[in-house]
Amino acid sequence: MSPPRPLVHVVAGLGAGGAETFLLRLLGADQRLRDASRIVSIRPLDALSGQFEALGVPVLKLPLAADLSLPGHLLALRRVLASKDTRVIQSWLYLSDTLAALLGAGKPVIWGIRSSHGARGKRLTGLLARRVNPWLSSRVPAAIVCCGQQALDAHRALGYAPGRLRLIPNGYDVKRFQPDPAAGAALRAELGLAPDAFVVGMAARTDIYKDHDTLLQAAALARRRIPSLHVLLCGKGTDEAGIAALIHHHGLAGACHPLGLQSDMRRFYAALDVHVLSSRSEGFPNVVAEATLYGCGSLSTDVGEARALLADGASLIPPGDASTMCDRILAFQALPPEGRAQQIAANRSVVASQFDMNRIAQLYRATYEAFAPGLLGGRP
Repeated sequence: MSPPRPLVHVVAGLGAGGAETFLLRLLGADQRLRDASRIVSIRPLDALSGQFEALGVPVLKLPLAADLSLPGHLLALRRVLASKDTRVIQSWLYLSDTLAALLGAGKPVIWGIRSSHGARGKRLTGLLARRVNPWLSSRVPAAIVCCGQQALDAHRALGYAPGRLRLIPNGYDVKRFQPDPAAGAALRAELGLAPDAFVVGMAARTDIYKDHDTLLQAAALARRRIPSLHVLLCGKGTDEAGIAALIHHHGLAGACHPLGLQSDMRRFYAALDVHVLSSRSEGFPNVVAEATLYGCGSLSTDVGEARALLADGASLIPPGDASTMCDRILAFQALPPEGRAQQIAANRSVVASQFDMNRIAQLYRATYEAFAPGLLGGRP
C-alpha cells in the first residue's frame, strides 16, 4: 500500500501555462514536496499530466463542465479534499481557489495568486477574482501566496485579506536550463530561415493580456530596418485564425511563423536572437527568465515582476507601446556579439542569484508545515 499523500494541489487544468509549469518545476526540484503531493485537475487541458506522472505524482482528472457530469465531479472533488489523508490543500488560480475554499472541509487551504490583473475583462474568473474571492479571503484560506509584489499589491487593493497575503516568487533550477545552439539551428532550418536571419519570438498563449497585436506591429516596424527579421510565436492558439489575421494585417505573411504549442521549449528559445514579451499584465512572467536561461536576449513590457528579472531597465517597454518596442528590438540587433552575450549573462546572474529554486521550495515547505506540522514527514 502506497503511503498517503497529504498535500493536494487543485489546478485549473494541466495546460502549459505559467502556474502549471512552475508547479512542475517545484515538484521536480524537491523530493519531499513531490512525495507528499497529488494533483486534482478541474479542466480538460492536459499537456503536462504525463510529466507529473513521470515524476511519480498521481493526477486525478475531474474536468468540470456544464453537463450531467458536473455534480459527480464536484462530489468527487469534495471527497478528495475531505479525505482523512488530506492535510493541506494548495489551489492554483482563481477558480481552483474558490472551489478549494468552498469544498475544503475545514482543511488548511493555501491560495495561489498568479496574476496582477484580477482577471479584468473575463466574465466568470473576473467575478470570482474581484467579488467572490475577496469576500472568502478573510474567512477560509490560511494563506494567500502571491508570485510577485505587484500581484500582492493588486489583490490587497481588490480587498483580499492583507494579513493572509504573502510573497513567494517563482524559482528556477538554473543548471537544468542550458542553451542548445544546434537545436535552434535545426528549427531555423525546418522553417527555411537563413542562419543569419534576425529572429524575434514570443512564447505565450493567445489571450487578451498577452497583446500579440503590439508585438506584431513592432516587428513590422522593425522589419523596415531589418529585412531579415522573422518572428516565431508559440503557445496555445498561436496557430489559429485570430493570429493569422493579425499576421496578415501587419504585413508579416512569410515573415511570422506561428507554431502552436511546443513540447520542446529549449529548441524554441534556441532559435531566437531575442525573446520579446508584449503582455499588458502579468504576475511573474516565466518566459522572461526562461528566455535568458536558454541563452537568448530578453525584452519585456514593464509588467508584473519583469523588472526584477532583467539586469538593465533599458530592456523594459511600456505596455502597448509598439514604437518603443521596435526601438528596443533595433537596439538589441545593433549590439555586437559580445554586447549581446554580456546582456544575457547579466540577466542570467539575476535569475540565478534571486530566484534559485532550492530557496523557493524551502519557502513553500515552511508555509505548508506552518499549518500542518510534520506534513512532509521529516524526510531528508
